[in-house]
Amino acid sequence: IKGHKKVWPDLLHALANSLRLGLVASTIGIVVGNTLGVIAARRPGRLRDSTINSVALVGISVPPYVTGFLLQLVFAIYWAKWFGHTLFPTSGIYPPGHKGTDFILMAKHMVLPVIVVSIQSISLYARYMRASLLDVANADFLRTARAKGISERRVLVRHALRNALIPVTTLAFLEIGGVVAGLIITEFVFSYPGMGAYFLKAYDDGEFPKLLPWMVIIMT
Repeated sequence: IKGHKKVWPDLLHALANSLRLGLVASTIGIVVGNTLGVIAARRPGRLRDSTINSVALVGISVPPYVTGFLLQLVFAIYWAKWFGHTLFPTSGIYPPGHKGTDFILMAKHMVLPVIVVSIQSISLYARYMRASLLDVANADFLRTARAKGISERRVLVRHALRNALIPVTTLAFLEIGGVVAGLIITEFVFSYPGMGAYFLKAYDDGEFPKLLPWMVIIMT
């Protein structure tokens, strides 16, 4: 490596930042997305189902760099014009020159990147949960449960959701690899020092010894 600098400190720092961003956004996506998917699936074809499905489709279709630039435009440039200051920081995890650990300041810097990642995650989980619930909606075991006089809410929670969560759980574990690899586009837009930014910098600098441990981590 240029300057004989150790790889591990930079890699550990980038991994911690990506995991922090990814896990917060994924948690929001899982909770909110699955909830919206259940709401949509309970009344298929109705207004709320069409609304949730349409909004989720738009959320998946819009690239994260477009969402990121729009958020920066609104909360940095236009907000400063309207109110004289920015509402949320648009780059990094701390202001330049900051030393020490400040979780409140860190959380404030994470708001916009988390929103960008959460939009994609919420949309994906909402559509998966809706589709999965509709697949099991007319299953024999649900008809049997209803015939026994079990309430519709209990049928949904105790029977339908358990089976509908199988593909959703698979999706959640697949997302872990994406989080560890780094959210390259989002991290680039917000200059967020995660695994994606680590990869881009190492590649641009031609420091392939720094890329090798990155590849080992994301491939395991």
